[in-house]
Amino acid sequence: MSTQVLNDETFSAQRVGLFEVDRTRPHAMTYGGVSIRAVFLLALTSVMAVVGWNSVTDVRPTSGLWFFLGYMLLIALTFAAVSNPRIAPVAGIFYAVLMGFWMGSISRIYDAYYDGIVLQAIMASLATFLGCLFLYSIRAVRVTGRFVRILVIGVVGVSLLYLAAFFFSIFGIDLYFWTNPTPVGIGVSVLICVLAAMSLIADFAVIEAGVKAQAPGEMQWYLAYGLLSSLVWLYIEILRLLALLRRASG
Repeated sequence: MSTQVLNDETFSAQRVGLFEVDRTRPHAMTYGGVSIRAVFLLALTSVMAVVGWNSVTDVRPTSGLWFFLGYMLLIALTFAAVSNPRIAPVAGIFYAVLMGFWMGSISRIYDAYYDGIVLQAIMASLATFLGCLFLYSIRAVRVTGRFVRILVIGVVGVSLLYLAAFFFSIFGIDLYFWTNPTPVGIGVSVLICVLAAMSLIADFAVIEAGVKAQAPGEMQWYLAYGLLSSLVWLYIEILRLLALLRRASG
């Protein structure tokens, strides 16, 4: 996730130096620069989501393979950007196109079973984003070493859960405690949504650190890509949580 793109090593001398070889007009990153690029990637993701939504012709009850391919794509692109931040613009656009298409497709499938759930997920994601931004801006939540450790441990645990779920699905086995609307399943889903929100707050902290450190402007694409990956993760998990709640109430 974005914890791989945005972390304590984001502005290390070695990584920042990758942008300083051919720079003839140095310029520092700004909040506006990161925001413009993030909005562009989000808009591209949204456009491709519409394409994916309109491309779904066969509604299936499961999408484990789609989810796994999208998840592996996220990992591949993220680690590619981490190893070479210069490719962040290309990686970010590529990610926005493919993941946007996948998000639109999976959203259409969810909406076929739970009418109106996609709009609810979008509104909840937007509210969570604004809430996290507000809490961070007033310093109600501080990104400390302990905060980051909890986030990283949680993300690793969730990643292993995703992989285990896909592995068992190959043999037709569902992780009942996670995929069904049991108290444990709903609790796990809520916890994952909290981790996604924490990831957003960590993103804000790293972006602020970059602006204060006057990091090269070229890193704005790198940070925008990390922010987008957190937003995508948040939306998907909120969508899944709402589906579990709908099933529980039905």
